[in-house]
Amino acid sequence: MLRACLFFIPLVFSVAVADAQRAPDRGAMPASVETLLDLVGMDESYVIMSEAGQRDAQQLEEDLFASSGAGAWQTIIADLYHPDELRAAFTSGFAFDRMDDDTLSDAISFWGSDLGQRIVEAELTAWDAMSDEEIEELANEIYFQRVADNDPRLPILERFTEVNDFVDLNVAGALNSNFAFYRGMADGGAYQFDMPQDMMLAEVMGQEPEIRENAILWLYSFQLMAYDNLSDADIEAYIAFSESEAGQTYNAAIFQGYDNVFETMSYRLGMAAAIFMTGDEL
Repeated sequence: MLRACLFFIPLVFSVAVADAQRAPDRGAMPASVETLLDLVGMDESYVIMSEAGQRDAQQLEEDLFASSGAGAWQTIIADLYHPDELRAAFTSGFAFDRMDDDTLSDAISFWGSDLGQRIVEAELTAWDAMSDEEIEELANEIYFQRVADNDPRLPILERFTEVNDFVDLNVAGALNSNFAFYRGMADGGAYQFDMPQDMMLAEVMGQEPEIRENAILWLYSFQLMAYDNLSDADIEAYIAFSESEAGQTYNAAIFQGYDNVFETMSYRLGMAAAIFMTGDEL
């Protein structure tokens, strides 16, 4: 499972807002789905997202209310950024009901295999590493050099990316997340006038070219780092799984889970930031 790009509006807040979604208990999922999520390292993913979100929220403080924050924002996010909130949003959106017994069994077989577990470990390690800005910049430089060298690994990764529709899925997720952030800011009273949604949409869509460019750069930089120790045959096997019914269904379900995390939490973050800026009680 290629991890979702984290180059858009920071996440993640849990504040009491009107459209906050409360996820069902994860125990409501079938045991086989629990097994699948354990195999792909979702608990580790929540920790990585939580840590990255807290770092991003610190930058948000500097951009929006450095003079009035006085450290209070960091205290708030330390309390509110929690992997359990990410888990709740993910399980609320993860469309496990799209996977029948056969596709679920095939997905478990792939991710539970030696190759599947090596992929999971490699992706988690690279994702965690690229949460550091300096390492991400280094990964980008490696990607540019591989392009200049016409690295034969790149066409394989391009097929892998196209089969899974990673670029469009990440771009759409980023746009929806950014729109949710603007809605949260507006609903929290951050703007001096009632900002219409078409204005928010225009602002968000204006970001699309830059988001797409960043998505492509992040995806290939990430893949080159994560799959460096995989052979071409290993990646071809990953592509074969991705092309299968089980792979396609799994990919769609997992992205729905991530999309729900980013949209729900970006709205909450926008709402919390707006309330903090206006001096109201959280």
